[in-house]
Amino acid sequence: MSKHKQLQPSEYIHMSSVDIAAQQAGPFIPTQGRSRAWMNWFFADKGRMFWILQIAGWLGFFALHILSVSTFVAGRSPDSLLYSVASSLIGFMTTSILARPIYWFARRQGPVVLLVIVLTSTILMAIAMSAMKAQTFGFLFGNAWMDLRGASLGTTNYLLLIVPDLPVNIFLLGSWAGFYFGINYYLKFRSEMDRALQSARLADQAQLKMLRYQLNPHFLFNTLNAISTLVMEQDGKQANAMLTQLSAFLRYSLDSDPLQKTTLADEVRALQLYLDIEKTRFADRLNVKFDIDEDTMRAYVPSLILQPAIENAIKYAIAQMESGGEILIEAKRERDTLVLRVCDNGPNAPEDPHALLSDVKNGVGLVNMRDRLLFMYQKRSEFQLEKIDPQGLCVNLRLPYETRG
Repeated sequence: MSKHKQLQPSEYIHMSSVDIAAQQAGPFIPTQGRSRAWMNWFFADKGRMFWILQIAGWLGFFALHILSVSTFVAGRSPDSLLYSVASSLIGFMTTSILARPIYWFARRQGPVVLLVIVLTSTILMAIAMSAMKAQTFGFLFGNAWMDLRGASLGTTNYLLLIVPDLPVNIFLLGSWAGFYFGINYYLKFRSEMDRALQSARLADQAQLKMLRYQLNPHFLFNTLNAISTLVMEQDGKQANAMLTQLSAFLRYSLDSDPLQKTTLADEVRALQLYLDIEKTRFADRLNVKFDIDEDTMRAYVPSLILQPAIENAIKYAIAQMESGGEILIEAKRERDTLVLRVCDNGPNAPEDPHALLSDVKNGVGLVNMRDRLLFMYQKRSEFQLEKIDPQGLCVNLRLPYETRG
């Protein structure tokens, strides 16, 4: 290696895209800090939210009523205050006791039935509110106002006398219904969106795990065959050493979560275990070189991200050569980018290396590498295959340079 450094195990750092168990209740996705904590608390309980909005809304109506309607009718007096209180309580009780359960039932019906129920009930509740307000007004101020209205309308029919009040009450209940349905459908939309988002993330995690666990079958099969050969040749010492190396590598492989990242130092240590096993198989036919800058050792990378490139080089390059096989593993830092390369000197690299990615038989490991990078970094990473002179293939990765600190 360039700038030699003793490799030491380091702790893994969790870098998964989402930790669903840690999400707070509520329709808002948590952000750093507590900027949306109160919104999550407010929207988390629909019953609590209803009563907060209900009380706040009718208190606002009371303030508007006392500053406009009751003052216009009776000036600033105790009776006008009582009339505003009564009007607000009538509205509060009507929407709480009648409108809420009716609209709750309507929300669970089809569009046509919902529309019929809402329009019919709103008109009937508006008539009832107008009648109750008229009775309250008569009790507080006498019937002179209603008599004057009857004279101007030319009727004494009680229902006709409250008709002028209907548009205001229909508008009031219609506005209330708009807020009720709007908020409920918004919460339903956010809930469905959150479920869809979580489902997509779970699917991504499952896909990542599937890609990760497709990496080792050929290696394991070949290694077990090599160990079997050593046992048959009665080379117990070498077979035992190979089993120990295989055990250590598989332990690392199984313990490393595909949704986590690990330091490049740990990654190289695991690759050395893997390569030591392959060197036992190929002996002098395989030579491995590391060219890794010291300051890249603490960078975090997806676990075992380079292993399929090395496996591909051994299977399709080194295994095809009688001698002189070489694999070069490089790691360089370019500002905020970590550049990783795995190169071999095999004779069979195609003129268009990217054609390997469409080869279902030979390109599975390389496709998995590319897809893992895409899942974990999106457009912040690059994956390229390069044919080198005079012969060989390089797998080039560029990803963000990330460290714990």
